[in-house]
Amino acid sequence: MSPRFSVIIPAFNAAATLARAIDSVRAQTWPAHEIIVVDDGSTDATAEVAARFGEAVRLIRQPNRGVSVARNAGAAAARGDWLAFLDADDWYA
Repeated sequence: MSPRFSVIIPAFNAAATLARAIDSVRAQTWPAHEIIVVDDGSTDATAEVAARFGEAVRLIRQPNRGVSVARNAGAAAARGDWLAFLDADDWYA
């Protein structure tokens, strides 16, 4: 059985960059088992951007508590064998 990767993307007011980050995960030759976006209390359209991806992205919303807490929330929710982290304003090449 192949290892399953959970990609965790903490996001705070990342509506402008989040879609590119998610698209970069989906474009990899080794598919992610799941993509988890943790919306850390955003006041922009971050959650709506994540929701546009439908079932391809699991969205967790929480009050703003910082990127470390958001990463930990994603890790706690992950179902994969391995964790991969990606910032919402970055992308995988």
